[in-house]
Amino acid sequence: MPTSDDEVVLTGMGQVSALGRGCASLWEAMCQGLDGLRPVRRFPPPPGGPCLAGLVPGHDGPLPSAEPPYLELFRRFALDAAREAIDQARAGGALGEEPSRAALVMGTNTLFDTAPPQELASSVAGELGLGGPRICVGTACSASTLAVGLGRDLLESGAADLVLAGGADVLSPDVFAGFHALGLLSPGRCAPFSDPPGTVLAEGAGFVLLERRREAEARGATPLAALLGYGLSDDAYHETTPDPAGAGVARAVTSALLDAGIPPGELGYVNAHATGTEANDAAEWRGLGRAVGEPLARIPVSGSKSFLGHAQGAAGVLELIVSLLSLRHQVVPPTLHFTARRRGGPADPVAASAPRPHRWRVGLSTNSAFAGANAAVVFALPDQPPGVPRPAPRPVFVRGAGAVGPHGLGLSALGDRLAAAALGRPEVGPFALEELVPSADPRRLDPSSRFLAAAAASALGEAKIQVRGELRARTGLVVGSSRVSPETSAALLDSVRERGLWKLSSAAFARRVLGAPAGACARLLSLRGPTGTLATGAGASLVAVACGAHHLATRSDVEVLVAGGFDERRPGAGGGEGEGAGCLVLASEPGAGPSVRLAGWGLAGPGDAAAAVREALARAGVDGADVELAFCRAEEETAACGLARARRVDPEAALGRSDSAGPALGLAAAYATVRGGAVRTAVAFSAGGSAACAVLLQRSS
Repeated sequence: MPTSDDEVVLTGMGQVSALGRGCASLWEAMCQGLDGLRPVRRFPPPPGGPCLAGLVPGHDGPLPSAEPPYLELFRRFALDAAREAIDQARAGGALGEEPSRAALVMGTNTLFDTAPPQELASSVAGELGLGGPRICVGTACSASTLAVGLGRDLLESGAADLVLAGGADVLSPDVFAGFHALGLLSPGRCAPFSDPPGTVLAEGAGFVLLERRREAEARGATPLAALLGYGLSDDAYHETTPDPAGAGVARAVTSALLDAGIPPGELGYVNAHATGTEANDAAEWRGLGRAVGEPLARIPVSGSKSFLGHAQGAAGVLELIVSLLSLRHQVVPPTLHFTARRRGGPADPVAASAPRPHRWRVGLSTNSAFAGANAAVVFALPDQPPGVPRPAPRPVFVRGAGAVGPHGLGLSALGDRLAAAALGRPEVGPFALEELVPSADPRRLDPSSRFLAAAAASALGEAKIQVRGELRARTGLVVGSSRVSPETSAALLDSVRERGLWKLSSAAFARRVLGAPAGACARLLSLRGPTGTLATGAGASLVAVACGAHHLATRSDVEVLVAGGFDERRPGAGGGEGEGAGCLVLASEPGAGPSVRLAGWGLAGPGDAAAAVREALARAGVDGADVELAFCRAEEETAACGLARARRVDPEAALGRSDSAGPALGLAAAYATVRGGAVRTAVAFSAGGSAACAVLLQRSS
């Protein structure tokens, strides 16, 4: 971890939740032992079913069922929480001085037909005057925790100077119906580690402002806490049920502690995901035991969903804010409604009606999600001595690439299609996924999942990497996407039309999260390392590759990372819309034969491709005149990006327009061209929907 002025600190926080607006309201309610769980009035609950939820006060009454009111509610929650964080950090002036250096990373589980995830992030960032990268994280209920970790990475890598990180979600009837169909809702108030089992859904928003310590102190900001580290993992087990052994949770916690450079015994408190369901609570407790060991018996472990409810994509950041408020006041938050300890749970769940005095310096907050995505963050008092420093960043090599698209399956056919430079059939034709992945049953996968699994499997095959044994825990997956599978969305709507809202298809509901294809791919290929799904619109796959490259370069517990993106054509789309998936295999060591390095990457605000390319060139130590090949959309002039000598290839001219798949396929083609020796240096870049990105590949031997 950074050892001095480069350390990342939190200088502001803001929240909107079932306990009201503002951190002061949250703290006051906690001190009084109040929860925000009330009977649902916004929409009729299921007949005879659970009827409690944690809705934001003042907005808990009936709303029209149409989408705009829910969209506006989402924006209002996010903006109110974000503005509180900015005001507390006194960062308004800093944002105005250089808005292009201020980024937003926002997690959410909310999906709107009229506003894709990246547009939600762009809308919030635009309203706040943030001109840097705007990244939406789609790992469901761990999304805002990953957003905080990714925000730390943007600062550490120099991609931003200020990052607003957090999440937002609004509770709609279809989400309530989906959790009801899965049998996860509690008949009473949420009582983590106790009875009755089950969760209570909620909504809200939370954001923290992150910056490097030296810059925060230079402008007179007061650090509230230090962000020491974070960790990610995938259960690779089931789309809705956690690994009962808790191994995925353990990997995320172990990774966070390693990143923070502290031993488990230094933890003074754990804020658990603690949804209240039997499966989650038991698995999480086993995972914490595996990661923390004997010291866990002496550490208070509580569940904030007992008073906030489960705020989905905003849950992680809201629970982090609860923890930070408690750290500041030297207390630990309670687990409300605790009656009798369930088998397998904390020795000290802080079973109380109000926060309990407790001296502590370092804390841990954990979250888990559908599709198996786990995340954990380690934080501390701002004067906590730094832990053991992380090693210097290591080089990142590209060991292989895989592609499936209108060209078919594989890299050679992709090169032929690009060389033809003429748009043919934009759909992906039939292919046998089970030949690549014998355990796959294509009938149980939507097209997005099939495309991603095929590209990832073929990339690993081309890299000659077999993910077995211990390598499974050290191999991760980071992908870009812009929307959920249209086929899955249609299946969910059909089930509602045929059977009614309260009997919708639980299987389709579980797959209707942005990170579902990544979860399916991880299960099929046993990828149990760090996982993430990012949405930025055009170029999302490049953003995933860039973020994945930084993660691999700076973490000692990851050896291989599959990164790329995918898209699935929408029904009735015009002939110009393409689909498919492309993946690179990134590794910390070169493979046999010609060596290709991911030598540079750059991130910038939307539309600023030139800044992203300049950053990628600078990281690689390459002059723009040395770049021989550039993969980008036709309207992006290579000359404007300092690449006047580069031959330009527009993958989408031959494959169809697709926000994530097109750039990913271009990057796969770039790898094949560089490795084959036709050129030494190639770059793929996109002006982006909500973030511009460039990735530069170079043959090093």
